[in-house]
Amino acid sequence: MNHKALLLLLPALTLASCSTPTRGPASTDAYSVPLDKIEVVGGDEKSFLPPSPNVAPEPLGKDYDVVVVGSGLSGLSASIFLSDAGKSVLVLEKEATFGGLAQGTTFPGTDVRFDRGAAYWTSAYEEEQQILQRIGLGDFQTKHPIPEPIDSYYWNGKMYPGIWDDETLKELPASFALFKNELNKASDEGLIPDQPIEEAPKMDLDKYNTAGWIRSMPSRAAKRADSDSKAIYARYKADLKSGKISAQDPMAGVVGLMDLYCRSALGTTAQYVSAIAFANFYISEIVTRYTTQIGTGQAAENMVKLLGSRNGVTLQASSPVLHIKNGADGVDTIYAQNGKAYSVHSKYLVFAAQLKFAPKIIDGFAAGAPEQAGLMSAMAYSDYSVHAVEVKGHPYRLTYDTWTRATDANDHDFTDFILGRWMDPSLNGYDGFRDFKSDPPGNSIITIYHPLPLGFTGSGYDDHQAKLVAAHAVNRLLQIYSPFLAENYKTKFEVLGVQTSRWPFSVHVAVPGHFLKKVKIMRKPYGRVFFGNNNLGTPAFEEALFRGHCAANNVLAHMDTSFAPEAWSRCVIEK
Repeated sequence: MNHKALLLLLPALTLASCSTPTRGPASTDAYSVPLDKIEVVGGDEKSFLPPSPNVAPEPLGKDYDVVVVGSGLSGLSASIFLSDAGKSVLVLEKEATFGGLAQGTTFPGTDVRFDRGAAYWTSAYEEEQQILQRIGLGDFQTKHPIPEPIDSYYWNGKMYPGIWDDETLKELPASFALFKNELNKASDEGLIPDQPIEEAPKMDLDKYNTAGWIRSMPSRAAKRADSDSKAIYARYKADLKSGKISAQDPMAGVVGLMDLYCRSALGTTAQYVSAIAFANFYISEIVTRYTTQIGTGQAAENMVKLLGSRNGVTLQASSPVLHIKNGADGVDTIYAQNGKAYSVHSKYLVFAAQLKFAPKIIDGFAAGAPEQAGLMSAMAYSDYSVHAVEVKGHPYRLTYDTWTRATDANDHDFTDFILGRWMDPSLNGYDGFRDFKSDPPGNSIITIYHPLPLGFTGSGYDDHQAKLVAAHAVNRLLQIYSPFLAENYKTKFEVLGVQTSRWPFSVHVAVPGHFLKKVKIMRKPYGRVFFGNNNLGTPAFEEALFRGHCAANNVLAHMDTSFAPEAWSRCVIEK
């Protein structure tokens, strides 16, 4: 086995107790997919800090009101609202395509569309609903619901379809029902806020890590007087007495599932993630969610289309930013394109790329705002791979998303896989999609979500590593699910091809205290540079749309003192 020492040791995370990250077998013999059959898309870690061209930058010859760095959902959202206000905008994106983690694509050689990254979103609060309305997705609740049951849980060799359905909860240890009840109670008590989380009146959960909060739930449940809580707690006590639940760690089964979720959505295991970040995410995971044929990529595509039709807006891909410098009358930005360097002047700049790199490319930031820059530099990130696997036919179609914890699970496994064609119009509503009476047309796309251990970050994440990661994940999928498919459906995964999307530094870790102690400092503008990335909150679809819109409002407020934010906006205008 190849091993790599931990490369990321941050004061906010105690990683000394973690096992050394494992890359998987050095030989490709154990893999079911030859490495030369795996296509890699997305830049490596080095793409975040590209070398400066050895030439002086050429003036672009055109000024803009605002330069937006990064074309993920936050950058696109900022650009929509800035251009709505009539401002000229230049969007600079280091990758060859726009949309960041919210990208849709087609499988090579087919017309089958699927998402490359973020798969779905949840019910919208008012500000998010207004933003979705603005970008053509206001009717998502009627047009884009994912059919229930959405989630299943394959745990220690047993499948639990519809994790939070009443019938499934009767099979699982009572700790799961207790967790669901306590999560809902926390929501009812106002402990789980929407964006901006850091402005919420109740921030108690940010004092806990997720695992600690979950393990405290039985003591909270014991004090509740309502009949439902009392019945659940009585069942929990009975399971303890019978040995169905471990007396040493009664909530271990729940923490194991939430480790998968925290790794997938929040960067690392439940031990390190703020409970308020987790709760903000997970309270919506137990109800209906929404997606399109290309996941959240439809939001990105809609915004790119809107922006592309507007005079005064320029979208520029393959243009990594090298240097940003504040001035008395604006911001000068140097970026690279096709081996050349260019400089562009703007009145303001929205930084919607990963905040970790802001102090490296914003001139004087570390010296001028040492606390703010220090918090950004110290943020932990995980690298991520999303593997799209084309398989022959439709051998598995139990639920949209299947969370996986094998008996020999470790933190290097993938966390879950999604049926990438679930919302394909050619399959949606197909009679018998779940019951295996007959196959829908065409082949399946199994989209494997594979967050990499924190210690992997900093390795470079080159093409060869990306292929090894993908091959290992596909091999694990086959190893874990081949017996299950053969026994239950008389089917198998026959792999036809793999496209792996590489997302370095894509998920940041919101540790306990992130919202209480850090976000209000990190979100402050530095000179004429405003920060609009979801790194400020949680790595979420909802957060990205909010932070981009908020950055736009802050720029507009500073450009025009008479600017009034929308009545529905919760955005804080920074002084």
